[in-house]
Amino acid sequence: MLRLVALGVIVAAAATILFAAWNPSALLAQQETGCRPPLKSAAGACVAQCPAGYEDRGRICVFRSLSR
Repeated sequence: MLRLVALGVIVAAAATILFAAWNPSALLAQQETGCRPPLKSAAGACVAQCPAGYEDRGRICVFRSLSR
């Protein structure tokens, strides 16, 4: 039984990797719009406001250097 579970996990991981290799734009779109309004995506997290060093671009926050 444990072998079947392990095999299922391996097959699911392989399918996810293959999907990402064939369609990377789908994963990028999911990452950019993964937060529910009014939250924004910054460094993989959903935040209400862009943290220091990040530029507000609507639904996503883009990292900018603090030295600028």
